[in-house]
Amino acid sequence: MSRNREFSTPHDLDEPTRQALYDLFLVLADTKHLLGLRYGEWLGAPAIEASIASVAMAQDEFGHARLFYGLLREFHEAGIPEREEVPSEYRNFEGLDRVWDSWLDFIAANVLVDGALSVQIESLQNSSYVPVRRMVAKILQEEAFHHQHARGWLLRLAREGAKPKAELEKALKRIWEPLLQWLGRPGSEHERALVEAGIQDTDSEGLRARFIERFGPLLIEEAGLDLPLSSDAITGQWVLGTALSWEDWDDAFRRRSRTGPDPETFRQIESFRKHEYPVGS
Repeated sequence: MSRNREFSTPHDLDEPTRQALYDLFLVLADTKHLLGLRYGEWLGAPAIEASIASVAMAQDEFGHARLFYGLLREFHEAGIPEREEVPSEYRNFEGLDRVWDSWLDFIAANVLVDGALSVQIESLQNSSYVPVRRMVAKILQEEAFHHQHARGWLLRLAREGAKPKAELEKALKRIWEPLLQWLGRPGSEHERALVEAGIQDTDSEGLRARFIERFGPLLIEEAGLDLPLSSDAITGQWVLGTALSWEDWDDAFRRRSRTGPDPETFRQIESFRKHEYPVGS
């Protein structure tokens, strides 16, 4: 399939590319929906401005999720069946399956999960799939605020003393490896189809390289955190110290586990899906 061609509907794509793009949109939609849900649970953040920011970011993520869910309708019309609405069919990042234990988990996700989503979406800026290309600029404009919030809190917590810094490192490390995996398995049929069609501008290794080049200076040099990441003394490029395992990895779901969100989280998902919003939402 030519990189120079543009595609306006799923009907314009061959079957493998159509399926790969559908899977990507569903991963992005579910992950943003769950991230918005988790952000919205933090009205009791450590400071009033943080509570306000968490609600604003939740609204952004819900809006982005709706955009990606909206793109899926034409794929169903093109023959891809709608999924069964059960937890095991959800494709959100695994670190969002259950309620976060602390504000440190919030900040870890604000930095890493939000950051990885932005890197993935940036790869669609010049996409040959016209409907998603039209959405990207608005999404990234709103994501810039998320990054600003994440950076400010990361540096604040890293500088509060040895104990808060150590706890922050633990929160980051809990999602570090699965987050890097979430950017995709090298050489998968999914990424090959998307890159060859010009829908995504680089493969998973390229996405990971962008991610660590962006966040390495912040995490290591500015915050002084102990994470498996370093800058090459000769080239200056950031290098992962994490060996990623792909055993039992599911390319379509970008997960290893297929358990999905926990029961309480899934009840909230169903409330949103049916527009039966909980009191105070």
